[in-house]
Amino acid sequence: MLVRATPPLIALIVGACLSGRATAQQSSAAADSAQVDMASVEEVIVTARKRSEREIDVPQSLNVFSGAALEATGVSSFEQLQYRIPGVAAVSGPGNQIAIRGISNNASQRGGGPSTAVHLDGVYLPRPELALGEVFDLGRVEVLKGPEGTLYGRNATAGVVNYISRDPGEEMGFDGFIGAGSNSMLRGQAGATIVAGDHARFRISGAKHQDDGYTHNLHAAGGTIDGRDYQAARLRGVFDISPAVTATLTGQIVDDTGTLGYGVSGNPEALNYVNFLEPPQRRDQRHIQIDTPPEVRRRGGIGAAQINARLANDLELKSITGYVHYTSRNRYDADGSGGFIENTEGSDKSEFWSQEFQLSGNAGDNVSWTSGLYFSREQTSGGTLVLDSNFYPVDLTPFIYSVTEFSAESHSEAVFGELTYGFLENWSIVGGARYTRERIKGSSSGGDIDFDTFELVPFSGAESESSSRFTPKVSLQYKPSRNATLYASATTGFKSGGINFNPPVKTYRPEKVRAYEVGAKTLLLNGGLELTAAAFHYDYRDLQLRTVVGNQAPISNVAKATIQGVEFGMLTAPLAGLTVDLNAAYTDSELEEYFSPATGTDLSGMPLPLAPEFSGTLGTQYQANVGGFSLTARAEVNRQGSLIFPALQAPAIERRGAVTLVNANLQLGLRDGRTYISLLGRNLTDQTYLSNRSYSAGFADIETYAAPRTYEVRIGTAF
Repeated sequence: MLVRATPPLIALIVGACLSGRATAQQSSAAADSAQVDMASVEEVIVTARKRSEREIDVPQSLNVFSGAALEATGVSSFEQLQYRIPGVAAVSGPGNQIAIRGISNNASQRGGGPSTAVHLDGVYLPRPELALGEVFDLGRVEVLKGPEGTLYGRNATAGVVNYISRDPGEEMGFDGFIGAGSNSMLRGQAGATIVAGDHARFRISGAKHQDDGYTHNLHAAGGTIDGRDYQAARLRGVFDISPAVTATLTGQIVDDTGTLGYGVSGNPEALNYVNFLEPPQRRDQRHIQIDTPPEVRRRGGIGAAQINARLANDLELKSITGYVHYTSRNRYDADGSGGFIENTEGSDKSEFWSQEFQLSGNAGDNVSWTSGLYFSREQTSGGTLVLDSNFYPVDLTPFIYSVTEFSAESHSEAVFGELTYGFLENWSIVGGARYTRERIKGSSSGGDIDFDTFELVPFSGAESESSSRFTPKVSLQYKPSRNATLYASATTGFKSGGINFNPPVKTYRPEKVRAYEVGAKTLLLNGGLELTAAAFHYDYRDLQLRTVVGNQAPISNVAKATIQGVEFGMLTAPLAGLTVDLNAAYTDSELEEYFSPATGTDLSGMPLPLAPEFSGTLGTQYQANVGGFSLTARAEVNRQGSLIFPALQAPAIERRGAVTLVNANLQLGLRDGRTYISLLGRNLTDQTYLSNRSYSAGFADIETYAAPRTYEVRIGTAF
């Protein structure tokens, strides 16, 4: 239905864009009446193309959320935000990852990298755990869909997520809130702006979020499962060094011991060894037995230094220096039974440095350009220990089933440029390219059990992989009016190869994607109606795919996959104080020429992991003044279609059906105009749905469930 309906929708928007100038100048009584009754949609400024511009002027698919909107609706992580972004899916817990339009790295990040590039204040975050953790005190979040091989480059075959911290204001001030809710949840956030003279401003902010979790451990070991325990602090300073030079410094620290995504349990309907054991592991999805309660600790530090210098001849020089330090340790039950059969311990450490230089400018009224250099280096290390019992439940003596230690170093260098040339009237062409060279070298050692001798078989190995790629881009753009954009683009993306650190130690090739997209964006009815539409086709080659084989999860290259689809968005303000937003996406993905390394089964034709065919969201919000109080109410329905989880040992089983979530929030502003009370509810219909699943034939069908219905009462103020 959606596929048939979308071409007329695009045609309708294109027609509206082409007549946009005439529409704005209509003087008929009907048009005047519509424009008087309609309120205006708020104009959004973004920096997706590394310069400030209106969102409607960006010739590509883009979703933007203000930090204030995320706070007001209770969204505190990308895992929650995914349901408001059609075509996007995410998994948290032991297998953190983000998928955009079906492109994701379903592999362990050791020896490789994610397919979605995530940045905080312009600094690339190499470990996805930092991207999928809690977020706080943001100015906005920008999600760019499609390969970003020119301006961003590194690990951006799927797209880019940009977190932009909230800047300090021009005046001294404070704002914050405290909240309490489901599962003994306590949450607090606060920020203060300090103005130090005429040339320096600071924003100091912090957040704390904890609860007891929504999965109860019936085992005597007890412990919190699927709970949050997050705390972080950020200092952001803006310094006007001279009228032409500004420096912005950001420092952030994070300490997260939450166990969200670790409440694993076995599917009781699976025909396997585990389900014949006593006692049964699962009473229901929220009450399970785990002999090894999860222990998780993630610590991170992020530093960003950005210097902007406005030079002569309308030139601007920008320097972005980044440093990211991340460590994690986890220990969790891995068998899906009610007793000790197997548990896993892991540790990872990453130290990352990056430097980017950008030089941009204009040549007359018709030419603008951006060029740059990029360098980065990352050192990683860590290990995994898997313990098994001799014979459950008779002999619970642990033995080492598998042990691995690794270390690696990777380097990336790139030179890039993008130029926009305006020709004829209202037409422009964007051309760009990036040359990237990356290399990784590393080694690992350890052992796997040999069940014939019951001894560890040692292994060791060292490998290196070098990759380079030229990734061009071209886009044609037509603006029939200030508030209308039509575009067609051809872009490329590239992600370097990597190393499998589990035995046998070996490399895998780079992956490449060519993407084609046509779209339209327009503001109609005197700014009261915004419409967007896009259609896309991806040619995805040598994609890096993880498939569980025995007790290992090697990455192999799939020859080819195709992805195509359509997206539609609408934002309207039919009355003062009332807004309605609608976003929907249809994505058709298909693996080609792929046989499972685990079973030899031909998986050609299978959708890509984390690629729901349909996803969409519908929301409405109303604001009004009542008796001197301000009232804001929002309700939304988010739907994400069925999808395949990324273990890929048995894709016919590792699936989840469609999910429909209903969220709402109500905020009452008091008479002082600065203090408010909010009531927030998520998953109001109390849907029970999977957030991850992994199947092992004859042994276990491991499932993880997302949060049930939750509520929060919050009080906040600003002065």
